[in-house]
Amino acid sequence: MDDPGLLLTLSMALSVFIGAVSQRATGMGFALLSAPFLVLVLGPLQGMLAVNAASVLANSLNLVQVWRDVDWPRAKLLVPMGVVGVLPGAVAVELLPEAPLTIVVSLLVVLGPGVTNLLRGRTVPPSAVLGAAGGFTSGFMGVTAGVAGPGVVVYARATGWEHRHFAATAQLHGVALGIVSLAAKRALPSFEPSGWIALLVSLLVGLLVGDRLSRRIDGAAAMRVVVLIAMAGALLALGRGMFAAL
Repeated sequence: MDDPGLLLTLSMALSVFIGAVSQRATGMGFALLSAPFLVLVLGPLQGMLAVNAASVLANSLNLVQVWRDVDWPRAKLLVPMGVVGVLPGAVAVELLPEAPLTIVVSLLVVLGPGVTNLLRGRTVPPSAVLGAAGGFTSGFMGVTAGVAGPGVVVYARATGWEHRHFAATAQLHGVALGIVSLAAKRALPSFEPSGWIALLVSLLVGLLVGDRLSRRIDGAAAMRVVVLIAMAGALLALGRGMFAAL
């Protein structure tokens, strides 16, 4: 454990595993849980690339299983607006230096779930404006913070979207945004072969464990735990960014 490369690989694998368990068990949470910790151990750029790449794989595997539950009328608005939101997010990634970007990433992850919790129990009629805003916000946060979920979750809770259809549609949304985010950055994570192996193995094992848990736990209750853990991780990354800025 004295090898910093080994410690880095194990930390990354654990972050991906936890995120994958949540993604399969609840339909959400991969980026919410893994992004703060991957940013912490890999830095903002490599951390975001790792989140985007792993999210595409996790969402794709989940989508195969929940394809029939996708809410296509909502997806036709959310997905294109998410792609639009990626563009200004990519500009922010190019312009901001490492320490400020880490701070911005962390604050976005903290504020997104915080707003979601405030909206719990309150619903409004779904509309094109709300759908467009949720999609755009998720795209912007996906490319800058590696966390596209909060924008869509806020929209889903605000409109009382049924969890099963929301979770299935979120997989499609995640695949699209992950691919577009990687294309906008024109890069993949610069891992050694051992790093890629660790990422893929921890992702697959996490999805298998999450599949078992999904049959035993309530998705809405699990998401509340996911939000709390994500906010804790974001606060750790925020501290790192503030320390680097000094």
